[in-house]
This record gives sequence, C-alpha cells and structure tokens, in this order.
Amino acid sequence: MALRVARGLFRLWLVLSVVWVVGVGMHTWRTFPSYEPYVYDSDTFLGELRGDTAPRSPAREEPAVVAVIKRHAVIQSVIRAVVPPFFVLALGSALVWAFRGFR
Repeated sequence: MALRVARGLFRLWLVLSVVWVVGVGMHTWRTFPSYEPYVYDSDTFLGELRGDTAPRSPAREEPAVVAVIKRHAVIQSVIRAVVPPFFVLALGSALVWAFRGFR
C-alpha cells in the first residue's frame, strides 16, 4: 500500500512539474525582452521631425547590454522553472520517509 502511495505521489509530482515548467516557459516567452531595430517614443519622433535628434536604436547602440539583459532573463526563467519542482520533490520525499517511520 505504501509503495502505491509513493508511486502515485511521484506521478503527481511529475505531472505538476511538467505543467509548472511549461507555464514558466510560456510566461518567459511572452515577457522576453525584445528590441525593435528602431525605438520611437513620441518625444524622439517629434524631435526627429524637427531635426533635433537622430533615430535611436538600443540594439545597435549597445549590443552588449542587450545580450546581458537577455541572458539574465533566460537564467532567471531557468531558475524559476527548476528550483520549485525539486524543492517539492525533496519535501515530498522527506515527508514519505518520515511517515514510513510511524508504521
């Protein structure tokens, strides 16, 4: 009986972990920092019409900064996707081990 409970809990953890990782991946995909070749806000656009400023392009001006921002977003999303499921697995394993001691 105890083996079936442990196996069932592991399967539940596996399904919930897959759902969690997919959810984090979808959230990261939607919020991933992307930079258009030219970024215009209203002041910059009006300034260009008047001839005050040149077109701004963060991706072309500072490619190292853009790469660092994207790398940081990927690292954070991997941490958010992996750490909670393994924490839950460790907690569940500890609880199963503890309750088996009461038999």
